[in-house]
Amino acid sequence: MRIVVPGLRATVQDRGRHGHVREGIPPSGAADPVALAAALDLAGCRPDDAAIEIVGLPFAFRCDDRRVIALTGRDVRVRMRGRVPGWTSVLVRAGEEVVVEGSAATRFAYVAVSGGLALATVLGSRSTYLATALGPIARPLIVGDELPLGPSDAGVEAAGRRIEMPAYAGSARAVAGPHDSRFDDAVVARVFATEFTVLPESDRMGVRLSGADLSATGDDLLSCGIVAGAVQVPRGGAPIVLLADHQTTGGYPIVATVIHADLGIVAQKAPGEGLRFERVTPAPATRSS
Repeated sequence: MRIVVPGLRATVQDRGRHGHVREGIPPSGAADPVALAAALDLAGCRPDDAAIEIVGLPFAFRCDDRRVIALTGRDVRVRMRGRVPGWTSVLVRAGEEVVVEGSAATRFAYVAVSGGLALATVLGSRSTYLATALGPIARPLIVGDELPLGPSDAGVEAAGRRIEMPAYAGSARAVAGPHDSRFDDAVVARVFATEFTVLPESDRMGVRLSGADLSATGDDLLSCGIVAGAVQVPRGGAPIVLLADHQTTGGYPIVATVIHADLGIVAQKAPGEGLRFERVTPAPATRSS
């Protein structure tokens, strides 16, 4: 797989580097886990294979031999001989240039190729964590990069499969807590009644929001472990929803936690867009994730 146009920033990502949080290493992985899993499935890859996460389109590449590829994300499409909508498997001929396109609403796009990216794992994952240059390709992809692919026997019959795109315009389901007792009842209610606005400072570490003061009461917390989806409230009351590159510990209270299945809804919101949280209980949240 040869990179022709790298986009603003493209990195190799998989399901994440789990089991190393106690060593201070974030899990990384895809900012939109549902889109990554769908791309891998459509391309005939294994769930633990890696794909390319793209920020800032267009992105273009060629494969040395015939492959099935899949593109997912918010408002994405593939341009080759014609245009093909995202969330569809496509058969690509050897040497054919594939262009990934999107719109102003596209925050993260994912490209998977049959056979998977044949890269070595680093601490059990192929994911890129740019802050510490961690991963088999520990930097954004550039023009001319050549990524090895695993063997693939995908043929015409593998093309044309489609998965329904998630409703990115919807609310993100979240469970109250674990520190909701540190907030007044009115503040907790405000979390699930407010349409927040996504701020431009948002990135793979977290989505910053404005729209309501969610300040906690009482003393500061001792540092505790953090997970993706945690709605952390720093002093000042403006919440941050943590994503794949989140810090491993934090001392700000967490008023709610977005379920894993809806992390992509949060991650794919563009600056200036609204975001609402729908309150759910732990049991259905576990089933959804």
